[in-house]
Amino acid sequence: MLDQIFGQLFSSQWIVFVAVVILLVGLCELAWRIGLAGSRKKSEADKDSGTVRSAVLALLGLLLGFSFAIAAARNEARRELLVEEANSIGMTARRAELLPQPHASNIVRFLQQYVPLRIEAHRQAQFSERFATLRKRTVDLQDRLWAEAVAAAAERPSPITASFISSLSETIDLEGKRIAAKRNHVPGAVWLLLLCVAGCGLWLVSYQAGTSGRHSILERFVFPLLVAIVITLITDIDTPRGGLIALDERPLLELNETLDRPPTSTPP
Repeated sequence: MLDQIFGQLFSSQWIVFVAVVILLVGLCELAWRIGLAGSRKKSEADKDSGTVRSAVLALLGLLLGFSFAIAAARNEARRELLVEEANSIGMTARRAELLPQPHASNIVRFLQQYVPLRIEAHRQAQFSERFATLRKRTVDLQDRLWAEAVAAAAERPSPITASFISSLSETIDLEGKRIAAKRNHVPGAVWLLLLCVAGCGLWLVSYQAGTSGRHSILERFVFPLLVAIVITLITDIDTPRGGLIALDERPLLELNETLDRPPTSTPP
């Protein structure tokens, strides 16, 4: 449930940035004003709160580092799967040229439609209707490709046909792996905990500044802004669709151009 909620909230990194900035700066400003209003009643307990504040900020730093490590590792896995899928589709197209006609031409035509679908699907949010539609079209093309492979194998069983079927099977499997990787993000519970700890840590910092009577821009604005930038950067890495950080789609884009070129020789 939390994963779906945060997945929808993270549809745009700029929305995330604005929302987190408003939340954190608002908390800091409120804490500072409350601390300033009660500065005359400051007790010894307030003076000794530095230990708790340091512990909460240390926990915040730990959570930020943990979340960044998770997001970076999963982003790297998505990059590797994209390259593997592009290589697999390219090899499938090459081996298809060795199949008897009209299966060879049909398979190449289906792959020409398949690659743009794969590119567009991973540019969409995973909970969007467009993504669901593209997935259905992808599955339909996979069924057509498999039907052509079965027909070619029945017509001319050979090691070449078996090799093509193996390559096509790998291509279909990689589509499923990339979908799973697309859905594999920092857990929603971690985001919720991170926001709670960030809010508590910034509240303590700004409250202490207020009780000290300091009109510090650092605690009230600069520090929460830096935390918001780090959180937004982590969400951008975790959901790489079109923010500051995006997956390098050149392997699939180059493959798409290659498949659209007319064949240089006539397949057997």
